[in-house]
Amino acid sequence: IAICISCKPAPRPVTKSAAAAGPSVRATVVTVRTNVNPPNRTITQTIAIAGDRARDTSEHDVWRLYDVKKQTVTFVDDIEKTIRTESFAELTKRRSATMAGSVAAFHPRPKLTRGGAKKTMQGVDAEQWVISAGTYKRELWIGEHPASPRDLFAMMQASERISSPLAPVMRDVDAALVAAKGFPLIDRSELPVGQAPVIVDRTVVSIVQKDVPESLVTLPRDYRDVTPKKPQ
Repeated sequence: IAICISCKPAPRPVTKSAAAAGPSVRATVVTVRTNVNPPNRTITQTIAIAGDRARDTSEHDVWRLYDVKKQTVTFVDDIEKTIRTESFAELTKRRSATMAGSVAAFHPRPKLTRGGAKKTMQGVDAEQWVISAGTYKRELWIGEHPASPRDLFAMMQASERISSPLAPVMRDVDAALVAAKGFPLIDRSELPVGQAPVIVDRTVVSIVQKDVPESLVTLPRDYRDVTPKKPQ
């Protein structure tokens, strides 16, 4: 279960369409470096934040555009050429309902500890969060950087697809992450696999201002909107 919850597929480079030449916009670019050991592999990805909108540029084919002012997440499908927008509140409610499912009692329930430990990272104070269950451990250092929206990480967590039937064991921890304010400047997991743990270490290595293609944080105008209509 630790692998299902904490390991994501390696992000692939941004597609040519996402990085195509065109008008640019000033943005905050958060660079996250992930080390996976074994097999001692390093992956680098960026999150672009322009005004009220943000996007993880490692997502491709199907990606999410976050609007922190409107509190919405838009799912963009470059294959089907569709867009679908949901509110943060709707996503949180549905995720909570899924997490409320039952799981056999012998599965360990992860525990979240916020011990008050703090350290300075990227110029801000970050607080330590520790999630543990048996030999599984995940350590996050969450800080509120002025260049990153307070709800961005929570919106990313709430809109993440749940794929494991054992996910409900994370119910209490997941609820805390969805309510978190700030962004993990370090996110380190130790996953028990075989004789030695697999360590996944994600670290924010830089937060800078730079120009990015405007298309990177803009919804395609010619895509079909498949957002469900609300009852009148």
